[in-house]
Amino acid sequence: MKKAPWLIAVLVVVVAAVLVFRSRQKPPPPPVAVEAPPAEAPDVPEMPAAPDLPPPIPAVEPAEEIQPLPPLDESDGEIRDEAVAVVGPEAVATYLAPVDIVRKLVVTVDNLPRDKVAMRLRAVPDLPGRFVASGPEDAVVLDEANFVRYRPFVDVVSTVDSVQVASLYRHFYPLLQQAYEDLGYPGQPFHYRILETIDDLLDAPEVGAGTRLVRPKVLYEFADPGLEARSAGQKMLMRMGPDNAAIVKAKLREIRAAILAPDVAG
Repeated sequence: MKKAPWLIAVLVVVVAAVLVFRSRQKPPPPPVAVEAPPAEAPDVPEMPAAPDLPPPIPAVEPAEEIQPLPPLDESDGEIRDEAVAVVGPEAVATYLAPVDIVRKLVVTVDNLPRDKVAMRLRAVPDLPGRFVASGPEDAVVLDEANFVRYRPFVDVVSTVDSVQVASLYRHFYPLLQQAYEDLGYPGQPFHYRILETIDDLLDAPEVGAGTRLVRPKVLYEFADPGLEARSAGQKMLMRMGPDNAAIVKAKLREIRAAILAPDVAG
């Protein structure tokens, strides 16, 4: 079973969106006066319901009201400084790639709902320790000791201010969008991909200690084909254990709500 902490990635665009942004949405426009209808309006046939619209892309204030962004390829220093201000230097050193931060965050977020995550382009290094399985060779199970590896990261996640994350999310959004388009998605909003990734993670089933594993080659896999067919991000959450996963999911829900709120404070 893969030991790379991929879930840590969205929490490092989404925690590290924790790392990535700062500014406010434009204030809502003033209400527009609407002429009152005539006293006896004619009957109008009922129209079908409008289809659901995608969530809004985060707005930024006019350029003169915010600090100019660095070029994408020169943004590591500023993003690292922002990350340190949010979660501290130790967490940044442990959980964030040292170079090409924006590009790696974007690749990781895009990969999490897929089958695999690109190892060399991941946003975070491996966690200390190794994946833990137990039991006889013909009945290997997920060991509860494996969940301990994730606890320090989950502790960091639990302290993150979701409103601050959402507020930060706007300043660097143009760099994320540029990196996403460079990845091969011209004209497609990265904002929607982040929301899709969060929603996919929230759909991860609860998996506890004692869940059966198999080892067809070098790495362990879930014996249940339905579990093993889950996305790379969901399997990351499943390997964390139910308690850790519940904390991460709660924070993801907070962050999702905050980045969609119309009145995020910077």
